[in-house]
Amino acid sequence: HFYIASSPHFVAAAMPKIVIVGAGVSGMMTAKGLAGKGHDITVVSSTSYFEWAVAGTYSLTHPEELHKAVAGKIELPKGINVVIGTAVSMIDNQVVLDNEQELPFDALVIATGLDVPLFRPKVGQSWEDRRKEVTEVGNALRKASNVVIGGGGTIAVEFAGDVREVNPSTAITIVCSKDRALPYLNDKYRAKLDKKLYELNIKVLPNEKVQEEEYSITKKELRLSSGQMLHSDCFIPAFTRGFGAGWTGLANGSGKIPVNSYLQCESSKAVFAVGCSTKSVFSAIPKIQDESKTVCTNVLAFLKDAPLKNYVDTMPTAVQPINQKIGHNTFAWFDPSQLPAGPGFMLRNCGFPCCPLFICWPLALCGFGQCHPFFCGYCCSDPEGQGTAAGLKAMLLHPKGMMDQKLGT
Repeated sequence: HFYIASSPHFVAAAMPKIVIVGAGVSGMMTAKGLAGKGHDITVVSSTSYFEWAVAGTYSLTHPEELHKAVAGKIELPKGINVVIGTAVSMIDNQVVLDNEQELPFDALVIATGLDVPLFRPKVGQSWEDRRKEVTEVGNALRKASNVVIGGGGTIAVEFAGDVREVNPSTAITIVCSKDRALPYLNDKYRAKLDKKLYELNIKVLPNEKVQEEEYSITKKELRLSSGQMLHSDCFIPAFTRGFGAGWTGLANGSGKIPVNSYLQCESSKAVFAVGCSTKSVFSAIPKIQDESKTVCTNVLAFLKDAPLKNYVDTMPTAVQPINQKIGHNTFAWFDPSQLPAGPGFMLRNCGFPCCPLFICWPLALCGFGQCHPFFCGYCCSDPEGQGTAAGLKAMLLHPKGMMDQKLGT
């Protein structure tokens, strides 16, 4: 890639073009890792604002606090271009947006993540429309006599607890296609889940599926996969619809990019993926950090025709979510078995009152970040409880936000 300057004797190399599609945690982490390396970097974001996705269930039940999980402007290092638009196709080495704009690339990073309607903004949704939608849903949930939640995964269970906090009298039913909610749990954590759902009067309807995918905040009869009907005042689908890389023409049936050990697309070597590849086990910050670091290294190497490096998962023990919330003010647990031996041991044995005296106690008393006197539960017991939930809530709504986005602005 060269261009000829005005002087016939001067030839300068054009900066290689890197396009990153997706401005969530995966995309921003990768953009920051590639910044300042002498490349022309463009990040494609479907919205002009950043919404912290992990706060989705809390924001829907507390719409008056939605702004705390939103940054009105996407903040990235100087020199990185941000283009607002939706990627709709990839032709040769160009990304085509919905407005027909074409973005040529020498290397492309797909970082589109999971498709979770309602809990994340629609592609291209304006801030005003997003605020209005969340407010309408949140107000309806607080008034409903009957709430049906579709899906039995971590989002559904977390959301059910949040609904119970804002509407103590409503009937809540989780409809899941498996034989139980969070089917990956071992017997120990399965018992914890069953106990807490019973205490909160949250019903689970197993081996069923609601035969519609769009949310509803008006009274209606929902048809189940068995043919039975279920009444609801509010129906909220809380399941993912796969990953968002289908537009590339390179993804598999679940929307993931098939990649090799370098996180490089098997069928298009100029394409890499973070958080949405066949190596992505589940969405968790430590996993995304490892993938992003590998992709940054390999994109730079690819552009120099240098050898690529294998992806290394630094947390191979984590094969399922490390924590689970059941309401942000009610209950949460950490599963130390999903962490490496050292951090897992510390998490289990450093609960109240054995928190590190000169670190956790001052921060907890000052209400800083995720620190809470009972964030890790009680010493030498399972890290769980209301304090754990409160600590996780403080972390996700901290003004500095994730990836240095200024939440609340």
